[in-house]
Amino acid sequence: MSKLFTGITFVLALSTSALSGCGGGSSIPQSAPGGSIQSLRTSMAPRSRNVVYVSDQLQKAVLAFPAGEGAKNPPPVQTLNLGVIPEGVWVDRKGVLYVGLFAQSPSQFGKVEEFKPGASSPFLTITKGIGEPSFLLVDQKGTLYVDETQGLSVEVLEYPAGKTAPSTTLTITEKGEGIGGGMTLDAKGNLYIHTSFLDNEPSHVYRFAPGKTTPQDLHLGGLGDTTGLAGDGLGNLYVSDAKGGISVYAAGQTNPSREILPPSNGYFDDFVATRDGKLYVAQGEGGAPASLLEYAAGGYQPVNVLSGYLQAPLVPALRAAAF
Repeated sequence: MSKLFTGITFVLALSTSALSGCGGGSSIPQSAPGGSIQSLRTSMAPRSRNVVYVSDQLQKAVLAFPAGEGAKNPPPVQTLNLGVIPEGVWVDRKGVLYVGLFAQSPSQFGKVEEFKPGASSPFLTITKGIGEPSFLLVDQKGTLYVDETQGLSVEVLEYPAGKTAPSTTLTITEKGEGIGGGMTLDAKGNLYIHTSFLDNEPSHVYRFAPGKTTPQDLHLGGLGDTTGLAGDGLGNLYVSDAKGGISVYAAGQTNPSREILPPSNGYFDDFVATRDGKLYVAQGEGGAPASLLEYAAGGYQPVNVLSGYLQAPLVPALRAAAF
């Protein structure tokens, strides 16, 4: 994750540019027993393209919020109780919600659950090969990528659409214990993953060419020990840097073309970019209020803020970023 050894996740399902509002609100509604979605306003179910999904570490739940310029920091409209912390979340181009769940006791096991839009229970559960899922990614063909730490290595498991067993395992090994971070794809099908190894800092961004199992280190300059990563449709990479901000690297470049710095009393957690370069950044540590910041393409200051109901935001993902 962006901060080592922590895990909560944001998931956005957006088709427009669209978060606004800030400040407080009523307390977060409690969901019904049994780990199911509690619909608070059925007219605004997650079937809508303008819904923001937020998974929360402290609540062990995924919450759904209406989104858009007219949504002034509204309360959640639905809650999906999971009982364990969601470590990774993704929304694909069809609106399917993927949630990676971490085994937190010997009686539990790691898994990835897939929810159709508006569903209250998963239609598919993957357990084979899943141990400690970190980040999730789904490509145009529906292939699910799951990165996780396995001892001194970071592994990326590939699951073909609809399958519950991995077809391929990609491995990155350096010095010391590894932490799997954000992943993204480019137009050529190259897979990028940001990793951090305790005895080989700073962090590194690796690229796997299509069909290849040998990682290539991009040798990006200015990195630190956090592992946020996103990409846009122009091939730009958005990478967590040594200053707690986000450095933007044009395709093929090893030095950033620009840097987005966090507020003076905080630092960025993880983030995601849309195809046209809009950026959504989780912020919840370092003294800054827990919030999700929206940046226009090429922007340096947030244009919208979602806050008031978030407690420990870490990792965003949005439908508008689906490949």
